[in-house]
Amino acid sequence: MRSGATARRLAALVLAVGFALVAPASPAQASLPPILGAGSTWSQIALDQWRYDVVSKGLTINYQGVGSTQGRQFFANGTVDFAVSEIPYDPGESRPSFHFRYLPIVAGGTSMMYNLTAPGGYQIRDLRLSNATIAGIFTGKITNWNDAAIRRDYGRPLPSLPIHVVVRSDGSGTSAQFSAYLNAMQPAMWSAFLRGCGQNPVDYTSFYPYGPGCLSNGVGQRGSDGIANYIANPGLGPGSIGYVETGYAIARNFPVAAVKNASGNYVYATPHNVATALQHSQQDPNTGLSNLSGVYTAPESSAYPVSSYSYMLAPTDSSQISTDKGDVLGQFINYFACQGQQQAAPLGYSPLPKTLVQFTFDAEKQIPGAPNPPAINGSACPNPTLTGAFYQTKDTAPPPGSLWYGQNSSTDTPSSSSTGPGSDSSGPGVGNGGPGVSGSQGASVPSNAVQGANGSYTVDPTPAVLTDRELAAAKRLGDQHILGMRLPSSLPFIVVAVVVLLIVVGPLLLRLRSRES
Repeated sequence: MRSGATARRLAALVLAVGFALVAPASPAQASLPPILGAGSTWSQIALDQWRYDVVSKGLTINYQGVGSTQGRQFFANGTVDFAVSEIPYDPGESRPSFHFRYLPIVAGGTSMMYNLTAPGGYQIRDLRLSNATIAGIFTGKITNWNDAAIRRDYGRPLPSLPIHVVVRSDGSGTSAQFSAYLNAMQPAMWSAFLRGCGQNPVDYTSFYPYGPGCLSNGVGQRGSDGIANYIANPGLGPGSIGYVETGYAIARNFPVAAVKNASGNYVYATPHNVATALQHSQQDPNTGLSNLSGVYTAPESSAYPVSSYSYMLAPTDSSQISTDKGDVLGQFINYFACQGQQQAAPLGYSPLPKTLVQFTFDAEKQIPGAPNPPAINGSACPNPTLTGAFYQTKDTAPPPGSLWYGQNSSTDTPSSSSTGPGSDSSGPGVGNGGPGVSGSQGASVPSNAVQGANGSYTVDPTPAVLTDRELAAAKRLGDQHILGMRLPSSLPFIVVAVVVLLIVVGPLLLRLRSRES
């Protein structure tokens, strides 16, 4: 009898431990349903970081980077709760039958990541390209790195090496934004390219043309990860160039090209340079979508011209999303529009300014079950553009030779006309109670600040020198964010623990039962 009671107690202990291991961490987590999203890979680095961050809040946000086009279709079909895209639905595309809104989620620059080695054996990291040369490369007119047009931009010869152009093989918002820039800056070249590919000229395309008879030196890769992995591959990548969100190059420690802007400077897609250019975007007051034509020709010396926003497509129809899921989605929106934007710059993006935070919160209020958004100030919503922290810091970068600068001689360093990391480029929104900064922060508008068309401010950059230690610290911080983006699953460890318990305790239970009988 005694042994039987002991056996029952041991069995109960095994079950209790097993349930404790597999049970949810807290009642709050069990009460909140998971939500599912899909779409942009351009924004995925930021989204993965935010998804990781909100786990501690009991929120489960699942996201698949399948490309903006596929994400929009999943959303229209009701397969996912939200989508993320760099562009709205195309005119001939299937649209949702339910009501929805576009919410700006993060800003950033599309960069030209490349893999190029000099005859001396060191990697070239200070490539400079004008929009005409970029268009020539990505329409197949320039096919060798020693082309005269590249030499004029770069200022010295490059090795005679075929160019491999890496583009997206899937429907992509990145392709759409990049092709829109090419069309805006070089319309004749872009139209001729499409006609040569057997397509009617359009302002932009989500499916970048490539292949024999079109872009014969083009290579298609799925997702931004696919492009970045191809370029960084030591066997496939040499001589290649492709377009990705800047964070994908940072994650692989590969260089991106400085792009010539309207002022004649060659600039990088640093957070402040992106913010400076994006003050010239024009938002539709009803949809929140942007017209970026003014961004491409932004006149500031530090403006990065290939800058854009990414959007969440969120349902506002009660027939499409329950109030429980709307609550989760709303909490996630409140997080990424405020505290989550602190992660933007370290991950290669630029935080949303006040005007776009307002658009996001206005749209959130229409989601069934969503909580009220916080007040748009630095105390309630610690977005760095609202606290003023974004405009009080300099753009920083890894040490020379790591990402942005040349590494073997002073001639490899970008000239003084290249506005890149290490420059003090104060972006829009600096002010005492002005756009982007609450008056309680005590900030004041610098005397040389220029107010943009949408009420935001910019300050021309001045050279700044950072020590190697400061630069190395910035690099380590960025790497920590990137490496820590994904939350590892604990399920394998749970299963192993339960199996071990059963193996160890199971025979003891059997012996006790046999004695009892």
